[in-house]
Amino acid sequence: MLRNRFFWAGIQLLFVTGVGFSAECGSTPPQKVAIDLWSIRTLVSADQRWKFLSIGPHTPDQRALLYIQAADGSRKWLLGWIERDGTAFWSDDSKRLFLRDEYAADDTKIRVFDLTGSVPHEVKGLDKKIRPAVLDHIPLGQSTLWLTYDACFAADDSSTLILDADAPFAPNNGGSGTPLRLRLVVDLKALKVTNVIDITQPSTTKKEK
Repeated sequence: MLRNRFFWAGIQLLFVTGVGFSAECGSTPPQKVAIDLWSIRTLVSADQRWKFLSIGPHTPDQRALLYIQAADGSRKWLLGWIERDGTAFWSDDSKRLFLRDEYAADDTKIRVFDLTGSVPHEVKGLDKKIRPAVLDHIPLGQSTLWLTYDACFAADDSSTLILDADAPFAPNNGGSGTPLRLRLVVDLKALKVTNVIDITQPSTTKKEK
């Protein structure tokens, strides 16, 4: 049992420090803010026009409320609340806000808010598109042990979201787990997962003779 725990800890570490987004994302990692049920946090967009706010706890059931606010304070839009804890960051062009809500110990919800119009609006149904694209790679009779994501907006195109999904699985009736890591490319305008690549085993570059 202890050996299995070390094995899966190693897999998680590989996910965090392994294959990056250098070919797809901007060269500078986005500034991120960690949030939880009690967070009072502010994150300003790169163009200084918008603020992401987490104000908590601020509901009867002690959850943090989330807002997008105009930087001058003139207008503010409620985004809902955080279920447990997560991460938020702006795209480089300040047109979109990414929000990851790790609402359970082994599961995560992805939300993106679009600011290209007159008011911010959520890209509705995004998580319902992403989750099946991951679960389609889980064999019959097996279930994910957890599902977590690393994310970025594509370089020079914040309408494209890139996700690395960590979704190891194991038989429903018990048994050893199998690692699975997928890279998903999501077209936010069309609300469609356009590509899914299995990156469980990182490819090696052959040396030229």
